[in-house]
Amino acid sequence: MKIFAAAAFAAAIAVAPASASVITLGGPNANVPSITGSVDGVDYSFEALRFTLAPTALTSFSQFSTTSSSGAAMKISVTAPGIGVDGGGSAPQVDTNQVRNREAILFSTSKLIDINALKLSYIDANDTLLVFGVQDDGSLVSLTGAGTILSGLGGTVGVNNSGANGGTSVLSFADALGSYNRYIFTTRVGGEVNYGGMTGQGYRIDSIGFDTAAVPEPATWAMLIAGFGFVGAAARRRRAGMVTN
Repeated sequence: MKIFAAAAFAAAIAVAPASASVITLGGPNANVPSITGSVDGVDYSFEALRFTLAPTALTSFSQFSTTSSSGAAMKISVTAPGIGVDGGGSAPQVDTNQVRNREAILFSTSKLIDINALKLSYIDANDTLLVFGVQDDGSLVSLTGAGTILSGLGGTVGVNNSGANGGTSVLSFADALGSYNRYIFTTRVGGEVNYGGMTGQGYRIDSIGFDTAAVPEPATWAMLIAGFGFVGAAARRRRAGMVTN
């Protein structure tokens, strides 16, 4: 009985280790409906989204749209370096400077992941960053604090941006606050720095680093199921013997 229990316990704790991966973004200038790819066994996609509420009022994935206020499909803008959203006052950044077309980027993966690093470029001075994890029911969980990119994200470390449209920050998330397979990137403040006659926030996403959530491997699941089966069989035989005696 003790042997079977030990085997089941060993199977339960033998899980595949989390793996670190990096997606590097950017390339020849182009506006595309989406970006797809695969890295280390994780399929991923990036799509452009629009919203009209104040960024701090966002609570659900249903508050976003894949079409602009004119009805045209939102597009990802690819540049070198990084990606943003086509349109707005300072394309190709992720901007929230137009109330009717506040921009966001949806990052989806085929597995649960924890984002642990983020590289941004072409950051507007005093810009802010807002990242949501999307739960299964569509509700949003804010993963960033109230700080600015320029000074880091409250609990994260960043390289100071020396000025608008040119600074680069490399950020690390101190606590991913859970694993998700959908993340939304936007800005926390809907317009602060004047750009082209409009108040605006903006940045490009150059790369994303993440860990794949540790999960039991198929062989481990088989060992676990077999172990519990042996334990159950032994328990039944023991009960049967006690009744007979």
